[in-house]
Amino acid sequence: MFLLPAFTRVWFFQCGYRMLDRIINIIPALAAPPLAVLEKAGATIFYFEPSQSQLIKFLILIYSFVLYNFPAYAQTQQQQEDSIKFHKYDIFPAISYSPETKLTLGAIGYRYLDLSKSDPETTRSFINFVAVYTTTNQVIVESNWDLFTDGNKLRFRGGFTFARFPDRNYGFGNDAGALVLEYKLNNTGIEDTAVQNFKRFSVMRFGIRPSVLREIINQFYVGLNADVEYVWNFEELADSINILKREANILLLQDNTLGLRSGMGFNIVWDSRDNLLNSTSGSFFYFSTLFFGGYLGSDYRYISTRLDARTYFNPVLNHTIALRGLLNFRFTDDVTLPLRGLSRVGGGKFVRGYFQGTYQNNNMVAFETEYRLPFWNEDNIAPFRKFWKRLGLVVFLSGAQVFGERGSFGMDRFNLAAGGGLRVLFSEDSKVNLRIDYGVGLAADSNGPGKRQSGLYFFLAEAF
Repeated sequence: MFLLPAFTRVWFFQCGYRMLDRIINIIPALAAPPLAVLEKAGATIFYFEPSQSQLIKFLILIYSFVLYNFPAYAQTQQQQEDSIKFHKYDIFPAISYSPETKLTLGAIGYRYLDLSKSDPETTRSFINFVAVYTTTNQVIVESNWDLFTDGNKLRFRGGFTFARFPDRNYGFGNDAGALVLEYKLNNTGIEDTAVQNFKRFSVMRFGIRPSVLREIINQFYVGLNADVEYVWNFEELADSINILKREANILLLQDNTLGLRSGMGFNIVWDSRDNLLNSTSGSFFYFSTLFFGGYLGSDYRYISTRLDARTYFNPVLNHTIALRGLLNFRFTDDVTLPLRGLSRVGGGKFVRGYFQGTYQNNNMVAFETEYRLPFWNEDNIAPFRKFWKRLGLVVFLSGAQVFGERGSFGMDRFNLAAGGGLRVLFSEDSKVNLRIDYGVGLAADSNGPGKRQSGLYFFLAEAF
């Protein structure tokens, strides 16, 4: 990769800092003050307040510097070794801050595998990983994989998670309308209070989600899958609470948070995407049904059905429009499902702008749209373009609603979110991007009466 002289790089980062200063000062005017809570370190996500703008600019500049130098070295080494057919590793620091978690440090990356001995017809396999630790002794270790054998005849998908991390209980429903007064003793022995529309708690959990599929015809797979998760060590993060306004089942019982949920079932995949991590064309269709029950030792009994459909097309040049529709349904005779067995809205990869679980219930209907505008141009090899072709912009709009009885669905009940982001091409070989997104939840009371949620997200690879 083309490397600028040192004085030019200094000038570039100074200019970038000034631009970020203007952007950060504009952001608070776009929405109510954002949440200042790390939602999921596994996605290297942090929520910020305007008072943290200096930290945000510093982190973005650090990320930019690492991106600008590390991939260049990796590709130089790659060019020197003819036996290496593709870029094998993408590794990136995971750095963030929030008042609840304090400083968060770790790493996030991808490992690429050639299980077919360089067969060009076989899709490239990958394993991603995240390892994050905070100064308040919280931790997330997470990995996902998508592996293809020779000729794509067998496909292994799945992931595992180990976490000791704070979460939120917004209760059931499509409005997040509860009000909770929390009391917490500070270091001086004086009670701090906060009024919010959720309860804070912490658990430890371990889960694994393996899947094995067989290609029946070209790009069409059928196979078996499982979902097993054990949750323990429940802890309320407030010393005491007072429910000011109770909405439907805001107090999910501890018994419905802890325990083992384990299920097995089948899944169907049709996948014609050109790139699994940064799709620009093709489609993806996924259907899964899982049966949770005592025959697998599960503490909960229900059936989970999921339908995820995505398509990607190019309206002009190398621009991409990405569309996604998602259906989740839960069928059970039990009164209450486990918290992590519900259909949950929000997060760094799904309906960005809401904390995961802001809206949750048995069933969900959701959509996501995204317009991706990369600056790269393969025919332009001018030195200045060699850097700028790594950049791109994205705008997105999404919405979701959750409901219990299927008859309660309504077209006017979607909770919408919108935002935009910056893309930096991390590896020209794998086409994986660094994703920097800012999303705003458009539901007026998602963060309490008259307040909206919002979030800033850092991650490798696209949201979908």
